[in-house]
Amino acid sequence: MVELEQLRSYPDTTAKTTRPTSVGPSSPVSAVMRDSSAARGKSKKCFAKMLKQQEGSRRKSIKRKAEVVGSSQHSTPIDSSSSVLSGANSSSIASSIASAEGGPLELSNLGMTPTPPGYPQTSAPTSTPSSSDAKKVDTTPSQSVVPDAKVRLLERASPVMATTSKLGEEHFAFHDGSAIIGNVVEGGLKAFKKMKSEEQTRSRILAIEKIRTECAENGKAGIVAGHYSFWDKEEDENVNVVWTDGDRDTFTHMLYLNVPSKIVEERRKGDTSRGRAAVSAAHLEKWQNSEVGELCSVCFKHNIDFADLNFDYDHPVLASALLRGFKEHLEVSNLCRATEALDDIMAKGNPRLETMLVLDGDRTLCAVDTGSMFWAELEKEDLLKRIFSRPLKYTLNAFLEASSSYEKGTDSALYESTCKAVAAKVKLHPEFVKLLGLVGDVSHVGAVVVTCRLRRLWEIVMDNAGFSTSVEVIGAGRAGNGYVVTAEVKAMLVRRLQVKYGMHVWAFGDSPLDLPMLKEADEAIVVVGEKGTRSKTMDKELQIAIADDGLLARQALLPSHVDSRLDTAELRLFDMRAPEEMKSIFLRRKPLAVRHASTNAAKLLQTPMRNAENSGVALQAIHKKVGWFLATELVTEVIGMEEHRIPHVQGGFTTGYRLLREGRTTIIALMRGGEPMAKGVHEAFSLAMFVHANCPFDLKAHHLEGQETVLLVDSVVNNGTTIVEFMKRIKVLVTGIRVVVVTGVAQKKSISENGPLARVGRDGLTVVALRLSENKYTGKGGTDTGNRLFNTTHLG
Repeated sequence: MVELEQLRSYPDTTAKTTRPTSVGPSSPVSAVMRDSSAARGKSKKCFAKMLKQQEGSRRKSIKRKAEVVGSSQHSTPIDSSSSVLSGANSSSIASSIASAEGGPLELSNLGMTPTPPGYPQTSAPTSTPSSSDAKKVDTTPSQSVVPDAKVRLLERASPVMATTSKLGEEHFAFHDGSAIIGNVVEGGLKAFKKMKSEEQTRSRILAIEKIRTECAENGKAGIVAGHYSFWDKEEDENVNVVWTDGDRDTFTHMLYLNVPSKIVEERRKGDTSRGRAAVSAAHLEKWQNSEVGELCSVCFKHNIDFADLNFDYDHPVLASALLRGFKEHLEVSNLCRATEALDDIMAKGNPRLETMLVLDGDRTLCAVDTGSMFWAELEKEDLLKRIFSRPLKYTLNAFLEASSSYEKGTDSALYESTCKAVAAKVKLHPEFVKLLGLVGDVSHVGAVVVTCRLRRLWEIVMDNAGFSTSVEVIGAGRAGNGYVVTAEVKAMLVRRLQVKYGMHVWAFGDSPLDLPMLKEADEAIVVVGEKGTRSKTMDKELQIAIADDGLLARQALLPSHVDSRLDTAELRLFDMRAPEEMKSIFLRRKPLAVRHASTNAAKLLQTPMRNAENSGVALQAIHKKVGWFLATELVTEVIGMEEHRIPHVQGGFTTGYRLLREGRTTIIALMRGGEPMAKGVHEAFSLAMFVHANCPFDLKAHHLEGQETVLLVDSVVNNGTTIVEFMKRIKVLVTGIRVVVVTGVAQKKSISENGPLARVGRDGLTVVALRLSENKYTGKGGTDTGNRLFNTTHLG
C-alpha cells in the first residue's frame, strides 16, 4: 500500500500559474476503463457502506472486469501545451478504471471529486465537438490483436512514460494510444493520417475498445497515453478535438499532468524524430487553458473524475503514487491510521467512560482559523486557501497536499515554534472552557478534539488552557503524523466510538466538513459564530443534510448574541450557558430496561403472528390484540397506574383506573408496520395522543410539548436503527420525556448492553416486547411483516 508519508514527501504539486488544480485535456492522460455506469454508481456507495462497518477494516473485494488508465499524447516526449500523461500538449491526464480485485476505484477515494458545476472557463477559443461532446460513429469492436506497446512507451522520455516506468507491470497495463491506433489501422499511422475525419474517429474508437477488452481479460489497470485535441497551428481559430464517445464510455478518471508551456516548447523544438511546426509558449498555454476548460465540462457532464495536476520535472513521482493509490485504496489506509490513533487514546484512557465529546477545533472551540494564522505567523502566502479553493476541494488529495505544504515550508524546529506562537493567540470560547473543565472533574465523560488542522498546535492550545490531561487531540501534521483528517475520518471515528466502545457521542462542529460526523453522532451540536467568520456555505449544506440525509441537530450560538443559522424551529437552539443543557451532557447512563411477556397468554398470541397463513386484515387484528395485551400487561407496570372517578352502573361514583398521566401520553405508530399494534395500544389508552410517523421528521414539537410519556410502537425491532433515529429526533424537540418502545419482536442484539438502544437510551429507555429473538434475519419481500400486514408481499 502506498504510504501516506511517501505522498507527503513528493515534490510540491502546486501550480506555477493561477489556474486551479483539476484534471484536464491538454496534458498526458492516464485513464481507467469504465465497466458500466451502474458500476460507477455502486462505487459511490462503497465508501458510505464502509463507514457503517464496526471495524476499520478493508472493504471486501468486488470482482471487476477491467481497469484502464488513459492519457492523451503525441508521439514525442512532450508535444502539446499539455498532455494526458504525455502528449502533443505536454500536460498529463490520468484516468483509471476499477481493478479486478478491488471495487471501483475513483479519484474520490484519493480525495478527488468530479469537476464541480460552474468551473471557470477560459477565454481561449473553443473547439467544435459535436453536441454530445465527442465525435460519434457506429462501430463494431475489432477482434484484431493489439501488439504490446509497453516498450515503445517506456523508451520515450515523456511525462507519461516517466510515470508508468515507476509503477511496474504486475498490476498495470501501459498503452500508447498512437501505437495502438497504428496497429488497428491497416497501413499504420501513415495510412491513418490520410483517412477522412470520420474514419479516423472510427479507428480511435476501435483502439480504445481494444484496450478495454485487453484490460478486462488480464484484470489490470490500464494506463493510456493519448490526445484530447490538436492545435498545432496558431493561426487556426478552432481546436481539433479527437476525444470520442469511446473515450467517454471507457475512462473513469482523468489526471491532467500539466507541464509548463515553456518546457513543452523546448521539448517540441528538441524532437527531431518528426517535423513539427514552431509553436510559441504563449500559444501552448492557450491550448492548455482551452483543454482544461473543456475537459472540466466534459468530465463533469459524463461523471468522469478529473484532476489537473500542475507540476514540473518531478511530477512523475506523484503521478505514479496517485495511480498506485487507485488500486491500493489510499482512503481506507488513511482511515485505518486515524482509527489506530483513536484506539491508542482509548487504550490508555479511562475504562469507565460512558460519554465522549468529539469536538472540531477551528471556529468551533474558538473563533479563529489556526491554519491561516500559521502561515501568517510565517509571513507567507496562505497555501491552504489556495489548495482548498481548487476543484479538489476538501478531499484526501487536497489534505495530503496541505500536509506536504507544512513539510516543505518548515523544518521541525520552525514548525514547533510556529505552532506555539499561534496557539498562544488562540482564545477558547468561555462556554467550552467551562465544559472541558467539567469533563476533567468526572470519570464517565471524555473529550477528544478531532481537527483537520494541526494536531500539535491544538495539543499546545489544550495544554495552555489546562486540559492536556483530560482532552486528547487527533489531527493532521507534517509527514511523520501518518494520516490526515477528512470529513470521512471524522465520521468514522464517531462511529467507532459508538460501535466498538459503546460510547454515547456528542459531536460539536461548525462547517460542512463536520456534517458527516454530526450525522453519525448521538447528539449533534452545530456551533454558530459571528457572521463575518463562520462558514458561508454551511446554511445551504445544513438544509440539504436535514432534508435529504435526516440530520438531527441543534445549534449553539457563540457568542450568544450572534444570529442563528436557519429557522430555530428547524434547527433548535442548544444553550451552553443553561444549567439544564449542560447537565444533559453529564447524565449517567441508566441500564436499558427490557420487559417481555412470558405468560401462556403471550405464547398464544405469538402463534398466529408467526403463522405464515395469516396476512392482511386477519394479521392486523392479531397485531392489534398484541398491542392491547402489551399495553395492559406490561406498559402499565412500567409507567404505573392512577385512580380516577367514574360513574357506577348502579348510580353514584366509584374508582376507576387508567395509565398514569394518560392524557399526557403520545403514541407514535412507526409506519407502516407499527400501525395495527399501535391501534391496540391506543384502545387501551384512549386518552393518549395518536401520531403516525413515516420518518423522524414527521414528529413535530407540538406532538411532544407538555407530554410526559412517549410510546414508540413498531411491529419488529431488528437492528434498532429506526428507533435510534426517532430517539434522536425526540431529544432534539424536547428534554426529560420518558420513552417506552412497544414491539412484537425485539432482536437481542439491538438491546444488548452496548447495543444501539442502550447507547441512545442512556437517560432512561424501556423496551416492552412480546418476545425476544436470537434470529438476526431481517424480513424481505414475502417475509417482511409490513408486506404481510397489508397484502403487498408480491411487491417485495
